[in-house]
Amino acid sequence: MTLHTYLPQDRLRAIANNTILPDRTSGSALFADISGFTALTESLRERFGTRQGAEELTKQLGSVYSALIAEIEKVGGSVIGFAGDAMMCWIETNTEGRMESGEYEDSALHPVSCAFGMQAAIKRFPELGLKVAVTSGAARRFVVGDQEIQKLDALAGTTVARASTAEHHAVKGDVLLDEVTTNTLGDSVVVKEWRSDEDGERFAVISNKQILGDI
Repeated sequence: MTLHTYLPQDRLRAIANNTILPDRTSGSALFADISGFTALTESLRERFGTRQGAEELTKQLGSVYSALIAEIEKVGGSVIGFAGDAMMCWIETNTEGRMESGEYEDSALHPVSCAFGMQAAIKRFPELGLKVAVTSGAARRFVVGDQEIQKLDALAGTTVARASTAEHHAVKGDVLLDEVTTNTLGDSVVVKEWRSDEDGERFAVISNKQILGDI
């Protein structure tokens, strides 16, 4: 495997440009959680047997994550890390991400349009489902680990923590935004409902109708 398999996209760009990523950044955290892999694994095992079923699952995993990561890369975002069936991504404010049109754009809608792009991409895999949470604000970037063993990129801060909290309030097919993101986008998004946690923090479940009309 090549280096790009292991490093976040923004880290690769920094290495290519001989620059250093700042440890403080501002943008949007996007937490995407896939469901249905357990049922898919059992289905493939019953259909192909244990060995071939495992091989088919590996192929499916590659196809699924490639489709979702492609949506992140369209808006210049980076996949920071994976946790089980979920991945944490970061889309920096004023990122120079190349959209499908080939034009460089700067829009607060990028993380949200990316979330709906991921929901559209997961439909190619009917056995699976996806829920996505987007939060906005400041974050810290770190490189952690032992140089002799392994070093990893890490993203931390309240913006990241809110993304994890928001994901717990989402169900299959949802795109949830925190209040900061929702207020920033204003009339650019259509709020279907609000969900709150025990601390009173609110998250908006949004419709893709307005978004699709604006991108």
